[in-house]
Order: sequence, then C-alpha cells, then structure tokens
Amino acid sequence: MNAMWKCYVILAGILVTNNLAISQTKIQQSPIDSKDLMNTVKFLSSERFKGRLPGSVEYEQASRYVATRFKNAGLNPLLGNTMLQEFDEEVNYILDARVFLLDQNNRPTQPMYLGEDFVCRGFTGSGEVRGETVFAGFGIKNDEYNDYRSIDVRNKIVIVFKSTPPWQASSGSWGDVSPRGKARIAKELGAKAIIFIGEPHMTPNTMVYGSIACGPKPHLADFTMIHAGSRFTDSLFSKLPYKAADYYEMIKRDKAPHSVETDKSVYINVRAVYQEAKKTFNVVGYIEGSDPKLKHEYIILGAHLDHVGYQGDKLYFPGANDNASGVAGLIAIAEAINKSTTKPLRSVVFVAFSSEESGLKGSKHFVANMPFNADKVVAMLNFDCIGQGDSIAIGGRLSYPKLWKKAKKIDKRNTKLLSPKTFGGGGADAQPFYEAGIPTLYFNTSGGYKYLHQATDKPETLNPEVFEKVVDLGYLTTMELANKNYKREKDRQKKKAS
Repeated sequence: MNAMWKCYVILAGILVTNNLAISQTKIQQSPIDSKDLMNTVKFLSSERFKGRLPGSVEYEQASRYVATRFKNAGLNPLLGNTMLQEFDEEVNYILDARVFLLDQNNRPTQPMYLGEDFVCRGFTGSGEVRGETVFAGFGIKNDEYNDYRSIDVRNKIVIVFKSTPPWQASSGSWGDVSPRGKARIAKELGAKAIIFIGEPHMTPNTMVYGSIACGPKPHLADFTMIHAGSRFTDSLFSKLPYKAADYYEMIKRDKAPHSVETDKSVYINVRAVYQEAKKTFNVVGYIEGSDPKLKHEYIILGAHLDHVGYQGDKLYFPGANDNASGVAGLIAIAEAINKSTTKPLRSVVFVAFSSEESGLKGSKHFVANMPFNADKVVAMLNFDCIGQGDSIAIGGRLSYPKLWKKAKKIDKRNTKLLSPKTFGGGGADAQPFYEAGIPTLYFNTSGGYKYLHQATDKPETLNPEVFEKVVDLGYLTTMELANKNYKREKDRQKKKAS
C-alpha cells in the first residue's frame, strides 16, 4: 500500500519560545504509514527473533534493534546512558518434545505432532515418561472441591482442564489454579506428568498455542506439562462414554467431580533447559518537552516487545499482532513526533516492555523504578494487539472518561473507527500504571484475536488500514495530551466505590 497522507488539525496548543506563549492551531500531515508499520512488524516477527522469548539471545537482539530505532527517531536515554533497562527473568528453552499414544503392550502407536496436536507449557519440566492417563476435571484439590477425591493418580499422567470451574467458589478463591499450581498438586499426589485440555467456548479455540504464563515458582524441573489439541484430546477420551466437552458440562451441572480413568496410555519426552535468573530488558527512550516547566510532566507510551518464543527447532510463535504491532506503533509515533514542526510541551516517554506474557514483569519493573514520581505522569497509553481486526477499541473510559473522550473527539475528526466498547481499569501493561494512580488508555482493536499466541500470528494476517489508523489516533492523542490539553482526573470507578 502506498503512503496515505492525511490532513488533520492539531488542537490549539501553547507554544513557548523565549518565555513568550503563543496560542495557535497547527495543520500538518500525518507521517504514519502502513507500509512502514508492516515492514517493522515483518522484521520483529521473523524467524530471526524466534518469538522474542525474554531471556533469550534473540530477545536481546530484538531489544537492541528497537533501541536503535528509538535513537534514530530522536529519542534519548531516560535512565542513565542506555536505553536498555535491565532486570532478571526466569527462562525455559524448550529444545525438543515428542508424544505418542501407546497400545495395550505399552508400545508407541500413534504419534502426536508438536505444533499440530500439542505444545508444551512455556515452563514445562524435562523428562521421559510413559503411563496410563487419568482425567481429573479441573485439577483442583481443596476443602470445598476435590477432583482427586475418588481417583488414584500415582504413577499416572493426569489430564485436566486448564481453566477453573464455571461457578464461583464459596470461599471466593479456588487457590493456585495456575498451570504450575495444578501441576504441583498432581505431582504431590504421585502423578508423573500433566496434560492440559481446553473447554467449550475457550479463546483461542485451540489448545495449540504458546504460553509462558505458568504461575509462581518454584520451577518443576522434572515434571512435564503439555497442552493437547483437539485430535489428541479426542484420542485420549476415545474409550470413554463421553467426550471431554461432555464431562465439562457434567461437572458444571453437578458442581461435583467426574474424574475417571481413560484406559489410554501416553509416552511423553520433553527436553528443556531452565535458568532461574537471566537478563532481559525494557527499552526506554524519551523526547524532552519544549516547555521549561511542562517538560517535567510526562506522557508515557508503552507496548510489550516480548512474545512466547519457540519450541524445538521447527516451531516458533511470530507474535506479529501480539505484539510486534504495538512496538511498531511506538516507533512510528516517535518518528512522527521527530518529524513534526510542533514539538510537545510535555516530555514523552516510550517503553517497549519485556515479560508481559509471563505476568507484566517489565511494566511492573519500570513503574517501580521510574526516575520521577507517579504524580508527574499525566497519562499512560498502552498499545497491544493493534494490527488486526475491523475497528479501534480503547479501554479505560469507565475509569477515566475525560481522557477517553479526548481520543474519541480526535477519532471523530480523523480516523472514524473507534468502537464504543470499552472497560475500566488498566489492563495488560497499563495495569501497573493504573495501580500507581496514573490515568491510562489501552489501545487495541475489535475482532483482532483470531490468531492469538498461535504459530499463525503472522504479518499477512494483519489489517494494514486499521493498523495505520490505530497508530494515527495514538499519535494525535499523544500530541493532544503533550500540549497541555489534559489535566489528570481521578478514577471514576474508585470514586463511585468510595
């Protein structure tokens, strides 16, 4: 697609030169271009970076590439003399994984293929195991509900739904229901491995997706954890009177376990290398505001650079939409501000976060180590999964309606794609900022999660027109906020609650 130059009006701002304030309206063309955005996404989601796993060599290379793009866009380091904000993160390199169904004589029969029939949890342990499989519902064991109460899982491989029961626990919590939490229970009861399966209406509608969100340490180094896709799941339940989805509905109906032996055996062999502390990086740069006083106030733009990496030598998760698209948007906005004749009065900070996929660790680290107080941050805009879908969606209106309306007014005059659907709070990497009392907006799209965390999240699945308009709206909103056209507001939801 050729460059689509659009005219728009930047609202009247206060330009300060030699302490003389001049109020005026500027008209200029947007340099946001879908072709440039797509080129950045193609590079970041290429096999060269192998899914940008935090702690990997490939992630470090990606972070240094983004730092170079920031520098070329006129950004300066915010934290010392480097744009790389270092912190430690656990990492698990999955080198190989093989799965077979076994016959009655415990011999391999039907192979299951990595990336087609199953994937590993990002923090699976290593090991070679074979054994009978046992279905144990949601894999929960507590005083209120116990999927293991009537079944023996010693020396067996446990099959559980990844999710929690579809009703509320009377205590308010099911306990630790993370993959590691469920695996820990199974291991303590004598199981040799765990297989996670999906439930009806899950998103994405396949279990063949990558994830490094596994819950708190310690790492279970000798306990393998895999996801089963639909073909594998159907095979595991083929000798039972009901399918996995039927058992889900039965447990939901009775609010009671329906655990059962499957009469199917499986061979699992996973090779992984785990390191508890490995360097990873946020990439941080900023444009200093042009006003002597307002430059000490900040607009922060963020997007996570990391994704979920690779498994074996043939499977990697490109993460084109999630979230090479958001990082491409940051770079484009930085370049647009650099080219603009209207310089922001407030300072604008750009952060490409690491470790969003494993629990917002990069954004939490940045917020905990900001070189200025949180009350100096006027707003934080987060960009996550902005390259796919059919319209623009921005979260945050229920908490910060004035801030959201700023973006809505700009959309009405320019991009004309904003959906009224929204939410409150922060969400994703905006969450730590929200919890610090900083007004946030979360830019994403409607209908943009079809390929979430799958090997098919590739550049060709993106919608360049919508992508360009989301970034254009982000740029215009940034310039609006950076030029003294917004004062911090209090969280409306918290005000109502009090």
